[in-house]
Amino acid sequence: MNQKITVLIAKRKDAVLGASAERGMNVGGITWGSHGFVGKSGNLFAVWGVTPSPTACRAITSMLNLYLGKRPLTPRIFYVCYAGTHSSVIASMLHLGMIHLEDIDASGSEILSWMPYFDRRTTADIGVPVLLGLDENGSEVYALGTGWLGRSLELCLCDAVELASPDARACFCSVRGVLDFPARVGGFLSRRLNLVVPGRHLVSRSLSKKTRVLYAATRYCLDLSSKWKDNENHSEGEVIWVDGSKQGRAGLPG
Repeated sequence: MNQKITVLIAKRKDAVLGASAERGMNVGGITWGSHGFVGKSGNLFAVWGVTPSPTACRAITSMLNLYLGKRPLTPRIFYVCYAGTHSSVIASMLHLGMIHLEDIDASGSEILSWMPYFDRRTTADIGVPVLLGLDENGSEVYALGTGWLGRSLELCLCDAVELASPDARACFCSVRGVLDFPARVGGFLSRRLNLVVPGRHLVSRSLSKKTRVLYAATRYCLDLSSKWKDNENHSEGEVIWVDGSKQGRAGLPG
């Protein structure tokens, strides 16, 4: 980040506005993102709608680090799940063509266990996007966890990107909805209780049954990436949120 910034986070809007005013911000001059959860005035970012937490702070700060003062901007796809190490990693690999449905059908769920970053990131990594590669259209593809804050934090991240870089092109595709009860139990066993072998087996077996839903989400995002490439000479930004667990159908309007 090339400039010193201040990020204030509160659950309620009046609380973050009060804290902003105490820091000398002219609250009447705040520019708000499309979803209305993040406002910017000078180098101060006011965030509300999420509980202040290490996860929220890491996520907002990490996203601003990716965008503030960076030119030229590469389009980015963020696949988002709880911990950024399970369904988001599988979706990223499917998007990048590093794994195919046929591979999973032929080899079974164990093939998922050997993917980079799958079930290997820790609690401290939640909120920090990890770059897995560039897709065929030149867009960067990331896996990201937003923890228990979920969609509320993801919408804040959309606003933060939009305000940090108005010409940014980014998609936050939530794939946490494919995590069923066995997958959640497996992730807890592996990441929290360090019972890696049984936990990883449980989560990979569960998610191997959801790969077609994840694949559909990646087709939506690949189409978006292709559109960005076809219109790369145009400078208008686009930051959207997508519910990937509904087979790539757009969720809230961006």
